[in-house]
Amino acid sequence: MKQSVQIIFSALLILVLASCRGGEPKRMPDTLPDVHGYISSIKKTNGKSDGSKAIVLVKALDGIKTTYTEANISIDKNTLIETQNGEELKVEQLREGQEVEAWFEGEVMESMPVQGYIKALRVTTN
Repeated sequence: MKQSVQIIFSALLILVLASCRGGEPKRMPDTLPDVHGYISSIKKTNGKSDGSKAIVLVKALDGIKTTYTEANISIDKNTLIETQNGEELKVEQLREGQEVEAWFEGEVMESMPVQGYIKALRVTTN
C-alpha cells in the first residue's frame, strides 16, 4: 500500500513540475523560410481585434526559390524579429526595401498573396 502511494505521489509530482515549465524561448527555425524577399509595404495595426502589430507585404526576390512568391505576413507579440547576426529588432525598425526571410506559424490563407501569422522574421539587409 505504501509503495503504491509513493508511485502515485511521484507521478503527480512529475505532472506538476512538467506543467510549471516556462514557455520555450523564441528562436529562428532551422528550416528554409516560407518567404524570402523584400518588404514592399508595412501597415501598422493597433492589434486590439486580432493581436497583430503589423501586416507586411513581402515579395520574393527573383532567382530565389521559396514556397510563396508574395505574402501578407502578420506580425504579433509572439513573432521573433532578428537580424542575420541575431540582434533582436522591434516592428518599428522594419523598413520598406529590406530583404527578409519569414516562417509561417500554423495555417495560412491560400489567397493571392498568401496570408498568415509568422513565428519568425530575419532581416538580411538594411
